[in-house]
Amino acid sequence: MKILIYTDNVTSNHILYYALGKLRGKEEIYFVNANEILNGALTTDIDLFVMPGGASRYKSAKLNGLANELIKQYVANGGRYLGICAGAYMACQVTYWAKGEPYEIIAKNELGFFPGNAVGPITTYGQGDNYNGTNPRVVQLDFQGSKVASLYIGGCQFQPNALEGYEVVATFADLPGQPAAVVTGQYGSGTWLLSSTHPEYDQEALDMLNFQVVGNDYQSYSQLSKNSQLNLDFFDELLSRLFN
Repeated sequence: MKILIYTDNVTSNHILYYALGKLRGKEEIYFVNANEILNGALTTDIDLFVMPGGASRYKSAKLNGLANELIKQYVANGGRYLGICAGAYMACQVTYWAKGEPYEIIAKNELGFFPGNAVGPITTYGQGDNYNGTNPRVVQLDFQGSKVASLYIGGCQFQPNALEGYEVVATFADLPGQPAAVVTGQYGSGTWLLSSTHPEYDQEALDMLNFQVVGNDYQSYSQLSKNSQLNLDFFDELLSRLFN
């Protein structure tokens, strides 16, 4: 399986790389940047294109215009798009971040696979007191009638503007009304799947982020439960859905 992970040279996505490697093998997983996309990297032999987390405004700054059009063409021609957190925001029609607050961002998105809005952060889990995200928190999702743990770092709720064109895969189990946490749909001959949370994090990933150093910038991760129940089973299921 040939997988491309987008990199904006700002956000590190090594955890995503290792998670995909565990589940699908590392032999054909590569990072790809905007210049490479413009130069034709999204060929028909690419099985999966992943737009990872981070801050979507950096990704959009490099991809808006022709690069996003090439991504859409890739999916329309039978490709697969997996958007995680920031990658999910930018694949909705409109992003609303911290609406009405000092760090508000409202942006129309060129990809627009999901027929609706990405609204975040979810204030039950974290406040929009910056432009980038929230502290990490393990939340519960409802997936196929079962509760699964997943890592939230400022993701969105998916608020549709249509009654069709998408399917809800998982919901936030501990929020009123259980809003959508993972959605999927078709674009042309291809498939897209968007996840508000970070299913690529398992307990090993959290353990690797536990540093006993001066000025630890990642101490919020080390404060998460050692019994978080995070594993890659849910991520594996989402990947499988993309290939059904």
